[in-house]
Amino acid sequence: MDNELGYELGTWVVSQIQSPDRPTQSTFSLLGREWDLLPEVFPPYTDPGPGLFASWVPYERGSRFLELGCGAGVAAVLAAQHGATRVLATDINPAAVENARRNAERHGVADRVTALTSDLFDALDPAELLDTVFWNTPFIEAPADRPYAGQIERAVFDPGYGLVNRFFRDVARHLTADGRVYLGTSEAMGNPFKMLRAADEAGFEGKRHRTESVELPAADFGDSPVVKAHTDDRGIVHMDFTLYEFRRR
Repeated sequence: MDNELGYELGTWVVSQIQSPDRPTQSTFSLLGREWDLLPEVFPPYTDPGPGLFASWVPYERGSRFLELGCGAGVAAVLAAQHGATRVLATDINPAAVENARRNAERHGVADRVTALTSDLFDALDPAELLDTVFWNTPFIEAPADRPYAGQIERAVFDPGYGLVNRFFRDVARHLTADGRVYLGTSEAMGNPFKMLRAADEAGFEGKRHRTESVELPAADFGDSPVVKAHTDDRGIVHMDFTLYEFRRR
């Protein structure tokens, strides 16, 4: 595990989401729309990343689109609203699959969105071909032997970046010849070196599609010495959310 700051912040995020003092919500607002939210599904409104990534993906009319690790299904709904003719929303968390299905119904695109419980691509038909695959990755690298403690952690942590490696090994078989992959990550909180290396070894070339810097008050994270070591003289920790595009070489 290379990024101690990312792991510290990821652990803090999980603790806040799972805190018994945190108010529960059954709906939330994002990108000018209202969405359903089920328990045990990562709440996309807790940080800027999910909304930024979903708004940055270049949706294309007539395309075949997959939102992998769909959570509440925001990108899947947007893809259908932008004219994608076949949309898949997959997640290893069954509650997230049901959540995506409900949001497709809420926004009138249930006829074009198919939600499936799947560990990465396992539930897809081997012959399924896609034009665009989007994944808001669990970009916080955790120790390779760290077990998951609940579904929320699956949306945050990637132990040893094993998921990213599996993803790139398997995605090519489901892409059209000119298909594109978009991965949401953070260069400050994640491990872009391991991500790009996994892509390269699988025959993909990656580039930053879009990025946005954010400033986080260090005081929000308590007395963590790791956070303090990355705090500037204004008490700010500088972070980013970055969407990468990948194509076959």
